[in-house]
Amino acid sequence: MKHAEFETIKECRSCSSAKLVGILDLGPQPLANALLGSAIEQARRYPLRTAFCLDCGLFQLKDTVRKELLFDSYVWVTGTSLAARDYAKVFFDRTVKRTGLKVGDLVVEIASNDGTILKSFVDAGHSVLGIEPAKNIAKIAEEAGVRTLCAYWNRETAADVVAQHGRARVVMARNVIPHVSELHDVILGISDVLADDGVGIIEFHDGGIIARELHYDSIYHEHLCYFTTRSMTAFLGRFGLYPFHMDVSPISGGSNVIYFSKTQCPVNGSYTEAFAAEDKAGTNTVAGWKDFALRSQEHKTRTIEILREFKGKTVVGFGASARSSTYLNFCGLSTKEIAAIIDNNGLKQERWTAGSNIPIISRDKGLALKPDLVFIIAWNFKDEIMRECRGSGYAGPYLVPFPKTPFLVE
Repeated sequence: MKHAEFETIKECRSCSSAKLVGILDLGPQPLANALLGSAIEQARRYPLRTAFCLDCGLFQLKDTVRKELLFDSYVWVTGTSLAARDYAKVFFDRTVKRTGLKVGDLVVEIASNDGTILKSFVDAGHSVLGIEPAKNIAKIAEEAGVRTLCAYWNRETAADVVAQHGRARVVMARNVIPHVSELHDVILGISDVLADDGVGIIEFHDGGIIARELHYDSIYHEHLCYFTTRSMTAFLGRFGLYPFHMDVSPISGGSNVIYFSKTQCPVNGSYTEAFAAEDKAGTNTVAGWKDFALRSQEHKTRTIEILREFKGKTVVGFGASARSSTYLNFCGLSTKEIAAIIDNNGLKQERWTAGSNIPIISRDKGLALKPDLVFIIAWNFKDEIMRECRGSGYAGPYLVPFPKTPFLVE
């Protein structure tokens, strides 16, 4: 079914199979990063439904919102998070070690955001090029000294890059491949720009962790695909790309980082172990994902029960992340339960969450409300958030919603 702003798929995004089985329907949801300018503004909502491919095992969204609505202007800035900044250094060291990158080699990052990851490569003397479609974010990267092309990534953009800069020794796409609707065109573009002896790197939120630890809050319109090790391997194989190594990342509550090349190389042990773990857990089965849907409904019920215990008290959230939008709207939460949400990203402050219409404010303003409970909605940064709150004098309890089940920390 086609609509002016979204389209419902009939075939698997990876393998084009028509064998799609519906799994979890999160209801009509606003765009996760489409923050509002006033408390009374009403957000446009779109279907947020998931399906599982019986042929290749890919868990995915059934509906595709036009990318221009999602990414032409953007509010997530990588450098806002201390954890992301620390990880940038780890990612750089791993990349050099795994790829044999030398000073002067060209490094291309797709969806490079504010250049936080590429900055380490710039500082080490490598030639870098970031590709970032959001004009406001690309400008931030350029001002930080990271050469950035403001464009969507596809084969046409790849051809322009090769013509102007040559082929890249390393091409990386961190937490972006699951975002793209033209999935095949994006991978072909990566293959085109990658040198014959080059290494590609894809980081993606681990579908196995999503299933096991119940990260349904990571499901939103920007994330079209939820790859596992097995489904990502099958996908890359269709384009003559061969994974040979895997690292894990703390980003998004747990991600996989897959390294691949145009020629077959020996596969490391962590890669084969990931396959075995997925098979044991039933991650790539329709039964496993249907169980995930059932547990998501139970999680929603438990969240509402806990917040009822704080009725009449002041609850302040922390972290107006994209994933928080899915969670808040799925649970039907609003200012009746949460007075305000703290976020350290200045681009989000003095705005309101989409759908739930909760004001987003600074940490100082949030803690000035003297909360009885801090609800760590951006739970994947919970340690960092707790340190901030304690350092600012907050001594009360925290509600941490994930993984698996909501729990209180005194």
